[in-house]
Amino acid sequence: MRFFVLALATVAALVVSAIRVVSARHEGVDLAYRIAAATRTQRALTEEESQLRIDRAALLDPTRLEPIAVRLGFRVPSPDQIVVTGGNDGP
Repeated sequence: MRFFVLALATVAALVVSAIRVVSARHEGVDLAYRIAAATRTQRALTEEESQLRIDRAALLDPTRLEPIAVRLGFRVPSPDQIVVTGGNDGP
């Protein structure tokens, strides 16, 4: 009887150990998939940011803005129309 209980306890310990190993492996694989997905998302966002920077530069191009400004009636101010209102000198 004592041998049977000892054998049963050993088998139970092995089963619990095996379950923990499988669980840890599953968590590792799951984490690897999540890291891969986050890396793909990061690459996509970096690419999108790069494209947005290019678009912004194109939209702010002076050769594009000048005709729009002229059409809207804007012009370069004369020197007497420029008023300086403070600086970065500090107190």
